[in-house]
Amino acid sequence: MVHVPLPLAGQGPGSRLSQRCTELVGKTGGPCYAGDVRVRAGATAVVALIAALQLRASADGSALRSGCADPRAGECGAKSPALLYQTIATSRSRAALSEFLVAGAQRAARARDWAKAIPLYQALVVARGPGSPEARQLATLWTLAGQNARAAEAWADYAAAVPDPGERAAAGAEATRLGSVADPFADKLVLAEQTADARKAFELGRAAFARNQYGDALVYYHLGYALAPELPGFLRELGATYDKLGATGPKREFYRRYLVQRPFGGNADAVRAELANDKDVLGTLLISSSLPCSELWINGQRLTGKPPDKGIVVAPGNYKGLCFNPRYEMALFEYATVQAGKPAELTFRWSIVENRLAHPLGRIALENPKAPGVMIDLGITSTEVGVAAPADGRKLKMVLKDDSGVRAEVRMVKIEPGQRLAVTW
Repeated sequence: MVHVPLPLAGQGPGSRLSQRCTELVGKTGGPCYAGDVRVRAGATAVVALIAALQLRASADGSALRSGCADPRAGECGAKSPALLYQTIATSRSRAALSEFLVAGAQRAARARDWAKAIPLYQALVVARGPGSPEARQLATLWTLAGQNARAAEAWADYAAAVPDPGERAAAGAEATRLGSVADPFADKLVLAEQTADARKAFELGRAAFARNQYGDALVYYHLGYALAPELPGFLRELGATYDKLGATGPKREFYRRYLVQRPFGGNADAVRAELANDKDVLGTLLISSSLPCSELWINGQRLTGKPPDKGIVVAPGNYKGLCFNPRYEMALFEYATVQAGKPAELTFRWSIVENRLAHPLGRIALENPKAPGVMIDLGITSTEVGVAAPADGRKLKMVLKDDSGVRAEVRMVKIEPGQRLAVTW
C-alpha cells in the first residue's frame, strides 16, 4: 500500500500524479501512509507504481520462443526451429523492409550508446535473421557493453545460424569464453525503448496489412515489437496477422498477451470474442473491495464503473490491481493469477484508522501487514487514513506517541476489512 496525500480523484497517472513523482520516489516499500513517513528505501512511489502496472503483466513478449529470456526478439532466434516470420515470403527483401533502421543503428553504435544501439540491432536481426551480419554486430555490441551473459547468448545464437564454418567456430568459441567469465561489478544495461521507430514500423505494418501483404506486415510487427515490447498494439496486430496466415497457435498466443495487457476497451472486447470461440481459453477475474475505491486500475488500465458481480472474462495471466482513494490517502496493490477456465479473486481488504489522539496530540505507527515488524507512520496530514487489513486476520502492532515523546503506548489491534477504527489515548 502507498499513502499519497493528494486530492486526485478522477485523474489519470499522466496528470497531477506525475507531478509528485520526484518527492515520493524512495518513500514506499510495502504499505506506507502519509506525507511524513519512515519506511524501507528502494521502492517506488505511487506514480511510478501506477506506470509500472503497464509493464510485464503479460508473457515476456518473445516471439513464441522456448527458452528466450528477453522480450526483444533477436538473440534467441536459433534456439528453436525457424518461425513463420523468418521464412514467410515478402513483397520486398527483408533488408529493404528494415532499411529505415540502419542509419540510426550505426550512428548509435559509433556513439557507443549501447542502450539505443542494441534494441535497434535486435530489430534488424528479427528482420534479417540470426545468421546475418547484423546478428554478429549485435553480439559484438553486447560484448562491448560488458554484458557477458547476454553476449554469450548472442554469440551462441549467431554460431548456430551462420553458414560459414569458420565464423561458426569463432562465434562458438567467443560464446564459450564469455559464458565462463562473470563480471560481478558490471551493471546491468537497461535498454531504451525505441518508440518512434516502433511506431513507424507499426504504421508500415498496418499499410502492408491493408494491401493484403501479410508477410510484410508480420515482419514489420515483429520488428516493431522488438523495438518497443511495451506497446501492446503490436500484440493485437500480430494476432490478427497470424489469423490471416492461418497460424492458429501464434494467433491465440498473441491475442492472449494483448488481452492481459489491455483487458478493457473496444479492442479488448473484439479480442475477447475471438478467443471465446475456443473452449476454456479464457478465465474470470473476480474483483472486490471492502471499501470503495475512487479509482480502480487493472494492469495499467482504469476500470470505469463497478466491477460486475460475475467477474470479468480475461485471458490467463498475472494481474496487478490498484485501489486508489485520495480522501483516505491510500493506494492498495493486490495481485491475482488467472488460469484458463477458472475464476481468480482480486480482493482489496482495507479499513480506515481515525487519529483521535488529543491532549496531547499524537501520531500513530502501524505494523506493515505484509512485513511483520516493520512499522509505518500514518502521518499527520489527515486524521483518517486507509490501511491494509491482514489477509490472515492476525493482530498488528500499533505504537502511539505524542510529539514531545513523553507519552507512548504500544497496542495490538485487529484490523478488519471495512472497519473504521477510532484511536484514542
